[in-house]
Amino acid sequence: MSRKERSGKLKAAMQEPAVKREPFVERYAQPLLGLILLLALGLRVAALMDLSRTVYVDFMLWDEMVYHELAVRIADGTYADQVVYEFAPLFAYLMAGIYRLLSPDIFYIRLLNILIGVLTCWVIYGIGVRLGGRKIGLLACLVAALYKPFILYSIVPLKEAPVALLFALTAFMLLDAIGKRGLISTGLLGSMMGLLLNVRPNAVILIPLLVLLIVWNRYQNGDGLRAVAAHFGIYSLGLWIAVAPFVIRNYIVAGEFAVTTSQAGFNLYLGNNLGNHDPYYRPVPFASSSPFEQGIQFTIEASRRTGGALSSTEASEYWTKEIFRQAIAEPWAFAGKAVQKSLVLVSHFEACDHYDIGFISDFAKFFRLPFFNFWFVFPLGMAALAFRLFHDRKARALGLILAIYAATLVIFFTNARYRLPMLAILIPYAALGGIELVETLRRCEFRRAGIFAAAVLALAVIEFLPMQATDDQTAYFNTHAIILHSRGFENEAIPYWRQSSEMNRPFSAFANISLAQKCFQRGLIQAGNGYLDLIPESSFAAASKYELKGDILLRQQKVGEAIQAYEQSLAINSGQRRVLFKLIQIHQKTNPQKADALEAQLKYISAFYPAMPKTIASPPPDRKVH
Repeated sequence: MSRKERSGKLKAAMQEPAVKREPFVERYAQPLLGLILLLALGLRVAALMDLSRTVYVDFMLWDEMVYHELAVRIADGTYADQVVYEFAPLFAYLMAGIYRLLSPDIFYIRLLNILIGVLTCWVIYGIGVRLGGRKIGLLACLVAALYKPFILYSIVPLKEAPVALLFALTAFMLLDAIGKRGLISTGLLGSMMGLLLNVRPNAVILIPLLVLLIVWNRYQNGDGLRAVAAHFGIYSLGLWIAVAPFVIRNYIVAGEFAVTTSQAGFNLYLGNNLGNHDPYYRPVPFASSSPFEQGIQFTIEASRRTGGALSSTEASEYWTKEIFRQAIAEPWAFAGKAVQKSLVLVSHFEACDHYDIGFISDFAKFFRLPFFNFWFVFPLGMAALAFRLFHDRKARALGLILAIYAATLVIFFTNARYRLPMLAILIPYAALGGIELVETLRRCEFRRAGIFAAAVLALAVIEFLPMQATDDQTAYFNTHAIILHSRGFENEAIPYWRQSSEMNRPFSAFANISLAQKCFQRGLIQAGNGYLDLIPESSFAAASKYELKGDILLRQQKVGEAIQAYEQSLAINSGQRRVLFKLIQIHQKTNPQKADALEAQLKYISAFYPAMPKTIASPPPDRKVH
């Protein structure tokens, strides 16, 4: 080849447009995703190892014990309750499968939740990709991996990890179903919704909403009536496949076509009754705070008020009507409570009912690491979502299910573990908002960046508004004391109960009960009565207060006063079998006729409980929590 020809070819090559290389993140997205997921796994394993050095690792808290015992009964074939499910059943069956395969060790459930937590990070990556590409997906996955509440609920044996995963999968499938994907995505959306319903029953309201979103968006895609009907049918089929085993079981054993649990009315009352002045969950005087007995005693109280023995479903309807009655009678007070609950829903404060990240970090130092928390993710994610509502149908769809789910929390409970699923949507939008803010500044679009930053700042101000009860730590002090006491560390437990008592908050009543018991055991009658006197008559521990007073009076041979104390306890909470049993024992010696009447009452009360005692032997104690 001549020099002239070579020169011509070189010149032509130089004039050809250069091949544009993909950005680093796009080229190495899969390896980066793998590294982030490994990081998520490593952090959760490290957190569990740190927790394993504390007293929390081998002590099951309240809901943990409920699901563990239910799973054990399912696994060994002894579960035969003839009522509608009282608790969302899917997690218990998942646990039972693990127990059947391995052994009934709660530690396996911690490991399962770690895997579920990592899988949730991966699904959040998928949501991010569908919202803005791989860069958004990777950043969202990284935030999810480092999100402290996600880490906590990945290492404790609660159902929150599966709830977050199923909510994330529902959002993921929704994005596919409203796009141009096939029927498979729509069917899977129905299945995910059905499974979510059986771990978080308040999600039932999303079922019709998703139908409307699918139908409307398929119409917007230009699909004909036949295609829209096909998507509706496949969604319904997927939903039915997921819920059918639980609905059919309810119908067979209880004769009721029940899609959700039987305790919706009880929870509605707990979350909204005007006797509770705080925006968070507080027990009521007429029902034990134990999850094993609370629903039963709600049913007993509803039966007492109506004058007839109600089923749990009928009692649930009664308490629902009771809340509507209160709302009509005191609309302004009810509206004020709703506003309070709406504000604490978006508060930076992580109100928990089992574990508190701040409190537990005193013992598991891992949780002192400066990872992401709600206060950072919420304003950024919410602002990014709001800025897209008017021109992005994905944002409208996800924003709508986020708003509806959030509304159910305001209706029921606003605790941190219940709002955890919201982060499956907020985190990808926080990643999207953060990256777009940086790019907007690079393009010198300062006005647009300033508007977005102002929205983020306004939302941050809202989440830091001072709210009632956000500084209440008494439940965590009580729980820690209970765990120490169960391990035989009585002297170490007492200072935590004392701190709780001195805080003088609602759950301080349980600390006062425990301290009074310790005083009475040591013969310090006056000091014990002093702790009991700190418990107001309106407290949810008032029934326990009078029962304990009756025990001490009986020990002092003050039989008449002991009877009055026990009767006062039953006047507050008529569903206490143990107190009835104590009264029967007293009257069998002094008033056999009265004892016979009380035995009939105990028989009536016991019929509401799953296992009816054959004789009047020592009934199970009313277990107190917090």
